[in-house]
Amino acid sequence: MKVGILLNNFGGFPETGRGARACIDLARQAERLGFDSVWVTDHVVLPMERRTPYPHNDSGRFPYTWEQEIFEPLTLMAALATATDRVEIGVSVLVIPYRHPLLTAKMIATADQLSGGRIVLGAGVGWLREEFEALGLPADHYERRGAVTMDYLRAMQVAWTAESGASHEGEFVRFEDLGTGPLPARQPHPPVWVGGQGERALRRTVGLGQGYLAISSNPESLNRDTDRLRALCDEASRDFGALEIAHIDGLILAPEVASAEGATLVGPRDFVCGELERYAAAGLTHLVAGVSRGGDHRYESVIDALEEVAAEILPVAHAL
Repeated sequence: MKVGILLNNFGGFPETGRGARACIDLARQAERLGFDSVWVTDHVVLPMERRTPYPHNDSGRFPYTWEQEIFEPLTLMAALATATDRVEIGVSVLVIPYRHPLLTAKMIATADQLSGGRIVLGAGVGWLREEFEALGLPADHYERRGAVTMDYLRAMQVAWTAESGASHEGEFVRFEDLGTGPLPARQPHPPVWVGGQGERALRRTVGLGQGYLAISSNPESLNRDTDRLRALCDEASRDFGALEIAHIDGLILAPEVASAEGATLVGPRDFVCGELERYAAAGLTHLVAGVSRGGDHRYESVIDALEEVAAEILPVAHAL
Protein backbone atom coordinates (compact mmCIF):
# COMPACT_ATOMS: atom_id res chain seq x y z
CA MET A 1 0.00 0.00 0.00
CA LYS A 2 1.24 3.47 -0.92
CA VAL A 3 0.64 6.43 1.40
CA GLY A 4 0.31 10.06 0.39
CA ILE A 5 -0.33 13.17 2.45
CA LEU A 6 -2.63 16.14 2.05
CA LEU A 7 -0.76 19.45 1.99
CA ASN A 8 -3.50 21.65 3.52
CA ASN A 9 -3.69 24.07 0.60
CA PHE A 10 -7.19 24.86 1.88
CA GLY A 11 -6.48 26.84 5.03
CA GLY A 12 -2.71 26.47 4.82
CA PHE A 13 -0.48 27.17 7.78
CA PRO A 14 -1.15 30.86 8.57
CA GLU A 15 1.02 30.79 11.70
CA THR A 16 4.11 30.32 9.51
CA GLY A 17 3.57 33.49 7.47
CA ARG A 18 4.79 31.53 4.42
CA GLY A 19 1.51 31.15 2.56
CA ALA A 20 1.62 28.58 -0.24
CA ARG A 21 5.35 28.09 0.34
CA ALA A 22 4.53 26.24 3.58
CA CYS A 23 2.65 23.64 1.51
CA ILE A 24 5.77 23.22 -0.65
CA ASP A 25 7.92 22.89 2.49
CA LEU A 26 5.58 20.17 3.74
CA ALA A 27 5.81 18.31 0.43
CA ARG A 28 9.61 18.34 0.58
CA GLN A 29 9.52 16.96 4.10
CA ALA A 30 7.06 14.23 3.05
CA GLU A 31 9.35 13.20 0.20
CA ARG A 32 12.36 13.13 2.53
CA LEU A 33 10.48 10.91 4.97
CA GLY A 34 9.57 8.33 2.33
CA PHE A 35 5.91 9.06 1.59
CA ASP A 36 4.74 8.10 -1.88
CA SER A 37 2.65 11.08 -2.92
CA VAL A 38 1.51 14.59 -2.00
CA TRP A 39 -1.97 15.97 -2.60
CA VAL A 40 -3.84 19.24 -2.87
CA THR A 41 -7.58 19.86 -2.80
CA ASP A 42 -9.86 22.13 -4.81
CA HIS A 43 -12.21 25.00 -4.23
CA VAL A 44 -12.14 28.34 -6.01
CA VAL A 45 -14.30 30.36 -3.62
CA LEU A 46 -16.29 29.59 -0.50
CA PRO A 47 -19.47 31.65 0.04
CA MET A 48 -20.02 33.17 3.47
CA GLU A 49 -23.46 31.56 3.64
CA ARG A 50 -24.17 28.13 2.21
CA ARG A 51 -27.46 26.32 1.79
CA THR A 52 -26.00 23.16 0.26
CA PRO A 53 -25.16 20.51 2.87
CA TYR A 54 -21.75 18.88 2.66
CA PRO A 55 -22.40 15.33 1.36
CA HIS A 56 -19.39 13.55 2.85
CA ASN A 57 -20.21 13.47 6.56
CA ASP A 58 -23.25 12.88 8.71
CA SER A 59 -23.59 16.45 9.96
CA GLY A 60 -23.63 18.10 6.53
CA ARG A 61 -21.18 20.68 7.87
CA PHE A 62 -18.22 21.60 5.66
CA PRO A 63 -15.09 21.59 7.84
CA TYR A 64 -13.68 24.86 6.45
CA THR A 65 -14.75 28.50 6.62
CA TRP A 66 -14.89 31.25 4.04
CA GLU A 67 -12.15 33.32 5.74
CA GLN A 68 -9.47 30.70 5.11
CA GLU A 69 -7.09 31.04 2.19
CA ILE A 70 -7.43 28.59 -0.69
CA PHE A 71 -4.27 28.13 -2.74
CA GLU A 72 -5.19 27.24 -6.33
CA PRO A 73 -4.39 23.55 -6.86
CA LEU A 74 -3.16 23.43 -10.46
CA THR A 75 -0.78 26.34 -9.91
CA LEU A 76 0.51 24.71 -6.75
CA MET A 77 0.95 21.35 -8.48
CA ALA A 78 3.21 22.98 -11.05
CA ALA A 79 5.31 24.47 -8.25
CA LEU A 80 5.44 21.09 -6.49
CA ALA A 81 6.63 19.51 -9.73
CA THR A 82 9.83 21.52 -9.60
CA ALA A 83 10.24 21.39 -5.81
CA THR A 84 10.21 17.58 -5.53
CA ASP A 85 11.94 14.75 -7.36
CA ARG A 86 10.18 11.48 -6.59
CA VAL A 87 6.67 11.71 -5.10
CA GLU A 88 3.56 11.61 -7.23
CA ILE A 89 1.62 14.87 -7.17
CA GLY A 90 -2.15 14.58 -7.03
CA VAL A 91 -5.31 16.61 -6.57
CA SER A 92 -8.09 15.07 -4.52
CA VAL A 93 -10.25 16.09 -6.15
CA LEU A 94 -10.34 18.69 -8.90
CA VAL A 95 -13.92 19.85 -9.52
CA ILE A 96 -13.96 19.23 -13.25
CA PRO A 97 -16.98 21.41 -14.23
CA TYR A 98 -15.34 24.57 -12.80
CA ARG A 99 -12.74 24.99 -15.58
CA HIS A 100 -12.81 24.69 -19.36
CA PRO A 101 -11.37 21.25 -20.18
CA LEU A 102 -8.88 22.56 -22.74
CA LEU A 103 -7.37 24.92 -20.18
CA THR A 104 -7.34 22.20 -17.51
CA ALA A 105 -5.72 19.74 -19.90
CA LYS A 106 -3.05 22.29 -20.83
CA MET A 107 -2.22 23.11 -17.21
CA ILE A 108 -2.03 19.45 -16.17
CA ALA A 109 0.10 18.51 -19.19
CA THR A 110 2.49 21.35 -18.39
CA ALA A 111 2.76 20.31 -14.74
CA ASP A 112 3.24 16.71 -15.81
CA GLN A 113 6.14 17.70 -18.06
CA LEU A 114 7.69 19.74 -15.24
CA SER A 115 7.39 16.74 -12.92
CA GLY A 116 8.67 14.17 -15.37
CA GLY A 117 5.35 12.31 -15.40
CA ARG A 118 4.26 12.34 -11.75
CA ILE A 119 0.84 14.04 -11.92
CA VAL A 120 -2.36 12.23 -10.84
CA LEU A 121 -5.75 13.81 -11.58
CA GLY A 122 -8.34 13.03 -8.95
CA ALA A 123 -11.56 14.06 -10.66
CA GLY A 124 -14.80 15.06 -8.96
CA VAL A 125 -18.17 16.47 -9.94
CA GLY A 126 -18.46 19.05 -7.14
CA TRP A 127 -21.15 19.49 -4.51
CA LEU A 128 -21.50 23.19 -3.62
CA ARG A 129 -24.28 24.79 -5.67
CA GLU A 130 -23.39 28.29 -4.43
CA GLU A 131 -19.86 27.93 -5.78
CA PHE A 132 -21.17 26.93 -9.22
CA GLU A 133 -23.36 30.03 -9.12
CA ALA A 134 -20.53 32.32 -8.01
CA LEU A 135 -18.41 31.15 -10.95
CA GLY A 136 -21.18 32.07 -13.38
CA LEU A 137 -21.59 28.56 -14.74
CA PRO A 138 -24.74 27.63 -16.70
CA ALA A 139 -27.58 26.63 -14.43
CA ASP A 140 -27.74 23.07 -15.74
CA HIS A 141 -24.05 22.49 -15.01
CA TYR A 142 -24.85 21.92 -11.35
CA GLU A 143 -27.87 19.71 -11.92
CA ARG A 144 -26.02 17.69 -14.58
CA ARG A 145 -22.53 17.93 -13.14
CA GLY A 146 -21.89 14.21 -13.56
CA ALA A 147 -22.57 14.39 -17.31
CA VAL A 148 -20.52 17.58 -17.59
CA THR A 149 -17.62 15.91 -15.82
CA MET A 150 -17.62 12.89 -18.12
CA ASP A 151 -17.77 15.08 -21.23
CA TYR A 152 -14.97 17.32 -19.99
CA LEU A 153 -12.76 14.37 -19.03
CA ARG A 154 -13.22 12.81 -22.46
CA ALA A 155 -12.29 16.13 -24.06
CA MET A 156 -9.19 16.36 -21.86
CA GLN A 157 -8.09 12.87 -22.81
CA VAL A 158 -8.46 13.80 -26.48
CA ALA A 159 -6.31 16.90 -25.91
CA TRP A 160 -3.64 14.80 -24.15
CA THR A 161 -3.42 12.10 -26.80
CA ALA A 162 -4.11 13.74 -30.19
CA GLU A 163 -1.26 13.10 -32.61
CA SER A 164 -2.56 15.74 -35.02
CA GLY A 165 -5.45 18.22 -34.71
CA ALA A 166 -7.60 17.40 -31.69
CA SER A 167 -11.37 17.18 -32.19
CA HIS A 168 -14.19 16.44 -29.77
CA GLU A 169 -17.95 16.58 -30.24
CA GLY A 170 -19.65 16.39 -26.86
CA GLU A 171 -22.83 17.68 -25.30
CA PHE A 172 -21.12 20.42 -23.29
CA VAL A 173 -17.88 21.09 -25.16
CA ARG A 174 -16.95 20.89 -28.83
CA PHE A 175 -13.81 21.66 -30.77
CA GLU A 176 -12.24 20.63 -34.05
CA ASP A 177 -8.71 20.44 -35.45
CA LEU A 178 -6.95 22.19 -32.58
CA GLY A 179 -3.32 22.06 -31.59
CA THR A 180 -3.44 21.11 -27.91
CA GLY A 181 0.22 20.40 -27.13
CA PRO A 182 2.28 19.88 -25.14
CA LEU A 183 1.61 16.22 -24.61
CA PRO A 184 2.00 15.14 -20.99
CA ALA A 185 5.16 13.29 -20.00
CA ARG A 186 3.25 10.25 -18.72
CA GLN A 187 1.77 8.22 -21.55
CA PRO A 188 -0.87 7.89 -22.70
CA HIS A 189 -1.84 10.60 -20.19
CA PRO A 190 -1.83 11.30 -16.43
CA PRO A 191 -4.02 8.78 -14.65
CA VAL A 192 -7.55 9.88 -13.80
CA TRP A 193 -8.79 8.65 -10.43
CA VAL A 194 -12.53 9.24 -10.17
CA GLY A 195 -13.47 10.60 -6.76
CA GLY A 196 -16.75 10.19 -4.95
CA GLN A 197 -19.02 7.58 -3.49
CA GLY A 198 -21.95 5.56 -4.72
CA GLU A 199 -22.98 3.86 -7.93
CA ARG A 200 -22.47 6.83 -10.23
CA ALA A 201 -18.88 7.36 -9.13
CA LEU A 202 -18.16 3.65 -9.60
CA ARG A 203 -19.64 3.70 -13.10
CA ARG A 204 -17.62 6.81 -14.00
CA THR A 205 -14.51 4.99 -12.81
CA VAL A 206 -15.13 2.03 -15.07
CA GLY A 207 -16.20 4.33 -17.92
CA LEU A 208 -12.94 6.26 -18.19
CA GLY A 209 -10.89 6.17 -14.98
CA GLN A 210 -7.62 4.53 -14.14
CA GLY A 211 -8.45 4.58 -10.47
CA TYR A 212 -11.19 5.05 -7.87
CA LEU A 213 -10.72 7.61 -5.09
CA ALA A 214 -13.15 6.84 -2.29
CA ILE A 215 -14.40 9.64 -0.04
CA SER A 216 -15.97 9.14 3.41
CA SER A 217 -15.32 5.41 3.32
CA ASN A 218 -14.39 2.70 5.83
CA PRO A 219 -13.13 -0.85 5.33
CA GLU A 220 -16.64 -2.28 5.07
CA SER A 221 -17.94 0.25 2.55
CA LEU A 222 -14.72 0.12 0.55
CA ASN A 223 -15.05 -3.65 0.34
CA ARG A 224 -18.57 -3.22 -1.06
CA ASP A 225 -17.26 -0.67 -3.55
CA THR A 226 -14.47 -2.92 -4.77
CA ASP A 227 -16.87 -5.85 -5.18
CA ARG A 228 -19.13 -3.63 -7.26
CA LEU A 229 -16.19 -2.33 -9.29
CA ARG A 230 -15.16 -5.90 -10.11
CA ALA A 231 -18.67 -6.65 -11.38
CA LEU A 232 -18.80 -3.46 -13.45
CA CYS A 233 -15.35 -4.16 -14.88
CA ASP A 234 -16.48 -7.65 -15.89
CA GLU A 235 -19.52 -6.18 -17.64
CA ALA A 236 -17.32 -3.68 -19.49
CA SER A 237 -14.50 -6.16 -20.22
CA ARG A 238 -12.08 -4.07 -18.18
CA ASP A 239 -9.26 -5.40 -16.02
CA PHE A 240 -10.17 -4.64 -12.42
CA GLY A 241 -6.60 -5.37 -11.38
CA ALA A 242 -5.37 -2.41 -13.43
CA LEU A 243 -7.40 0.05 -11.33
CA GLU A 244 -5.81 1.93 -8.44
CA ILE A 245 -8.06 1.85 -5.36
CA ALA A 246 -7.45 4.93 -3.22
CA HIS A 247 -9.13 6.52 -0.22
CA ILE A 248 -9.00 10.03 1.28
CA ASP A 249 -8.98 9.87 5.07
CA GLY A 250 -7.73 11.58 8.18
CA LEU A 251 -4.87 9.91 10.04
CA ILE A 252 -4.83 11.38 13.53
CA LEU A 253 -2.29 10.16 16.05
CA ALA A 254 -3.90 9.99 19.49
CA PRO A 255 -3.27 8.08 22.74
CA GLU A 256 -6.69 6.41 22.58
CA VAL A 257 -8.94 5.16 19.79
CA ALA A 258 -11.51 7.84 19.04
CA SER A 259 -14.01 8.93 16.44
CA ALA A 260 -13.58 12.09 14.40
CA GLU A 261 -15.60 13.52 11.56
CA GLY A 262 -13.82 12.80 8.28
CA ALA A 263 -11.30 10.39 9.81
CA THR A 264 -11.38 6.66 10.49
CA LEU A 265 -7.70 6.32 11.46
CA VAL A 266 -7.74 7.95 14.89
CA GLY A 267 -5.71 6.40 17.67
CA PRO A 268 -2.31 4.97 18.56
CA ARG A 269 0.09 3.27 16.20
CA ASP A 270 -1.18 -0.31 16.69
CA PHE A 271 -4.79 0.67 16.03
CA VAL A 272 -3.92 2.59 12.87
CA CYS A 273 -1.82 -0.29 11.55
CA GLY A 274 -4.63 -2.74 12.25
CA GLU A 275 -7.10 -0.57 10.36
CA LEU A 276 -4.70 -0.30 7.42
CA GLU A 277 -4.62 -4.10 7.29
CA ARG A 278 -8.42 -4.10 7.11
CA TYR A 279 -8.33 -1.51 4.32
CA ALA A 280 -5.76 -3.56 2.42
CA ALA A 281 -7.99 -6.62 2.69
CA ALA A 282 -10.80 -4.50 1.22
CA GLY A 283 -8.64 -3.66 -1.78
CA LEU A 284 -7.01 -0.35 -0.86
CA THR A 285 -3.76 0.32 -2.73
CA HIS A 286 -3.17 4.03 -2.02
CA LEU A 287 -4.12 6.00 1.10
CA VAL A 288 -4.36 9.80 0.82
CA ALA A 289 -4.10 10.98 4.42
CA GLY A 290 -4.51 14.22 6.27
CA VAL A 291 -1.93 13.58 8.99
CA SER A 292 -1.97 15.33 12.36
CA ARG A 293 -1.38 14.72 16.04
CA GLY A 294 -4.55 15.06 18.04
CA GLY A 295 -6.10 17.21 15.31
CA ASP A 296 -3.44 19.91 15.68
CA HIS A 297 -2.98 21.34 12.17
CA ARG A 298 -0.16 23.76 12.91
CA TYR A 299 2.84 23.23 10.66
CA GLU A 300 5.36 22.11 13.30
CA SER A 301 2.86 19.70 14.83
CA VAL A 302 2.07 18.19 11.42
CA ILE A 303 5.79 17.70 10.73
CA ASP A 304 6.18 15.99 14.09
CA ALA A 305 3.25 13.69 13.29
CA LEU A 306 4.63 12.93 9.83
CA GLU A 307 7.94 11.85 11.31
CA GLU A 308 6.20 9.42 13.67
CA VAL A 309 3.98 8.04 10.91
CA ALA A 310 7.02 7.61 8.64
CA ALA A 311 8.91 5.71 11.33
CA GLU A 312 6.14 3.63 12.88
CA ILE A 313 3.31 3.25 10.35
CA LEU A 314 4.65 3.78 6.82
CA PRO A 315 6.78 0.57 6.83
CA VAL A 316 3.71 -1.45 7.82
CA ALA A 317 1.63 0.11 5.04
CA HIS A 318 4.37 -0.49 2.46
CA ALA A 319 4.45 -4.17 3.45
CA LEU A 320 0.70 -4.68 2.89
